[in-house]
Amino acid sequence: MFFDHLTPDWPNRIAAAQADLGRGRPDLALARLQTAATDPAAAPEAVRLCASALRQLGRNAAAVPLLERVVSANPASAVAEHNLAAALGDLGNVLGAAQAAQRAIDKGGKAPETWLVLGRALQALGRLTDAESAYRESLRLRPGQIEARRDLAQLIWMRTADATAAMRPFDTTNVPAALHEPLIALGAAARLDMQDDRASYDWLLAHLGPESGPRLHLAAARAAGGFDPPLALTHARAALEAAPEAPEARLAVVTALMGCGHVADALPMLDAHLQDVPLDQYAIALRYTAWRLLHDPRALTPADYETLVGGYTVPTPEPRTDLAPWMAEAGEALGRLHAFQTHPFDQSVRMGTQAPIDPRWAGDPVLDAVFAALDAPVSAYVDAMQGQTDPMSQRRTAAGWEMSGAWSIRLREGGRHTDHIHPKGWVSSALHVVVPTPTPDALRAGWLRFGAVRLGVGLDLPAEYWVEPRPGRVVLFPSWMWHGTQPFTGEGERLTIAFDVQPR
Repeated sequence: MFFDHLTPDWPNRIAAAQADLGRGRPDLALARLQTAATDPAAAPEAVRLCASALRQLGRNAAAVPLLERVVSANPASAVAEHNLAAALGDLGNVLGAAQAAQRAIDKGGKAPETWLVLGRALQALGRLTDAESAYRESLRLRPGQIEARRDLAQLIWMRTADATAAMRPFDTTNVPAALHEPLIALGAAARLDMQDDRASYDWLLAHLGPESGPRLHLAAARAAGGFDPPLALTHARAALEAAPEAPEARLAVVTALMGCGHVADALPMLDAHLQDVPLDQYAIALRYTAWRLLHDPRALTPADYETLVGGYTVPTPEPRTDLAPWMAEAGEALGRLHAFQTHPFDQSVRMGTQAPIDPRWAGDPVLDAVFAALDAPVSAYVDAMQGQTDPMSQRRTAAGWEMSGAWSIRLREGGRHTDHIHPKGWVSSALHVVVPTPTPDALRAGWLRFGAVRLGVGLDLPAEYWVEPRPGRVVLFPSWMWHGTQPFTGEGERLTIAFDVQPR
């Protein structure tokens, strides 16, 4: 779809784009407003909405220049600075995010969301005490600021690995009644990440009742899937009954049906969902899983994995000639970024830590050189999509690609990534920088694996494809593809850089 009239009708385009965004179609909104990115005379609201559509598509790098235009056009606006700070933070430019958030506050911004953005940026910069203060200021301004409570709890957990202390921000005392359910649901998710499925469900049990809303039933479905698939399906159906238009409730029912073995019943729901939300990476992953279980010819084959999973050795930058010492230096630089004791919430990391990185300016010349060297393999991978028909390749554009965020993972002995997908990605990755010493008695320990799927205790499929990690090897694959790692034992650690890519 193209909207290339010589004289844009901005009011109508803006209204239509707002409707597109409201129904979860940022791709259509962007098509309507894309000329605003290059038209200096475009209506300011068109520029802002264009940036919003880009951000919803995960294209924060493209959104930032537009948000900077909005700031320039409204130099006294704290809101414009806040929006810029949020985009910079999502991109991984944490220094820029902290500076923009502070400017918003200096311009009189009193929004608790700005303090939340500031706290996240300060946390990523390693200023952990200041970050905690910013989260608490966000909560002082609005005690019901749910995301600030979650981030404060997560910071406490990652700094101390103390689950009891980390649960305190989920106390509903002095929180408006309307916010109890979302706060309880977040507490259940945190317990699941810090402890296990049963602990999460037990936390919810005291709050579940006939009047419980969809949030609690969704959280209960997720937890119960780990020990009682039929119970998970009961909660998922209750969530869908309470919120029949909610995509997350629909997918919860699909997930629970598959966990109960009712794959044939789940597939039509997946097809209908993807008609409405074609870029839903989790739904795409579930559909490939359903095809696999039903022996459908559309399921991934070994040849598909060979085509869709690309392994490349990053080129050593001049004047260097040896990859090994360069990766060793990069490993030392990455090690300095990891200030925490344990993993964050709602991520795949177990027995390890995670640290964000700005891919445009990592703050260390060795890491900057690493990101520069990634250009060639990513471009080669994207070029190879031409002519392919899978859901990732169909989104390839002639305009190329851009990184939408990057982070480092450090796994220690016993560490692993649980099998997952990247819901906001297009192309995902793992650059192996430091790998553990292999042990002869542990087959594929520490290897990257694809196709393993675990939807609670009811569905547990083995991996179908593996890639051996080597320092300097970057592995690229569709964001909708299930991936994780084999746990490793023995000496050493596993240090990687991961990043997501979006089409321009």
